[in-house]
Amino acid sequence: MHMRKFIYIFIVLLLSGCHDDYWELGDSYVYNNGCIYYVIDTCHRDGVRYEGLEELVPFDVHNFGYNEHYIIAYQKPDSAYYIDFNQTIPDSTTCFQEKADSLETLLGKMLSIQNCYWIIRKKDKRVFGPMSESDFNRRCKRMGISISWVREMK
Repeated sequence: MHMRKFIYIFIVLLLSGCHDDYWELGDSYVYNNGCIYYVIDTCHRDGVRYEGLEELVPFDVHNFGYNEHYIIAYQKPDSAYYIDFNQTIPDSTTCFQEKADSLETLLGKMLSIQNCYWIIRKKDKRVFGPMSESDFNRRCKRMGISISWVREMK
C-alpha cells in the first residue's frame, strides 16, 4: 500500500511540472523534463494521459540519443533536486528508506563524476552508468554503439 501511495505521489508531481520537453524513444522509453523513463503502464482518464514510470536516468539529463537498440544520455546531476526529492518521501518504512539510501549512493557517484554519461540497452532495460566521458566512449566502442546526440553538445 505504501509503494502505491509513493507511485501516485510521484505521478502527481510529474504531471504538475511543465510538459514541453517530452520525447518518445521507442519500445516504451521516454525522455520527459530531464529524466529518462521506462513506461510501465499508460491509461487515459478524463482526457488526461497517466503513465506509471520507472526512472532509469535521473534528473538532469541535458542530452540524449537513441536508436532501436540503445539510448545514450548526458547528465549533469543537480544535488538540490535530490535533496528536495528525499524530503518528499512520506514515511520512514523500510521500502522508502532503501530507496532514499539507494538515491544517496547514486547521487554520491554522480557528483563525483559531475558530467555523467549513461547507456540503456533497450532489450533488457540494462542501465550502464553513471560513467565518465572516457569510460562512456570506451563502452560505446566495445558495444558497437554509434548514435548521434539529439541536441548540439556544448
